Amino acid sequence: MPRPKKCRQLSSCVPCSLFKPNGIPAVELTHIQLEADEFEALELGDVKRLSQLEAAAMMGISRQTFGYLLANARKKVATAITQGQVLRLPTQADKDLL
Repeated sequence: MPRPKKCRQLSSCVPCSLFKPNGIPAVELTHIQLEADEFEALELGDVKRLSQLEAAAMMGISRQTFGYLLANARKKVATAITQGQVLRLPTQADKDLL
């Protein structure tokens, strides 16, 4: 039985709901969902350039969990860009669930 998921403290505001390639309707493309905690990890680690230890403390999780979130987020973003897929960003409702 897996451990229960720890509550995470999120503060980033998502500027839009998705990114997609130009000129192709979103309904014709494969969608990748970026989770709210993955978005927060990208914001803290890559945009604000915090260390994994600092960012993990801000989110209320372990450094290792933060590293997993950041790696998953980077893979999803890279996949969406290189394969021309839709990257769905978390909504406020998604954040409220964490």
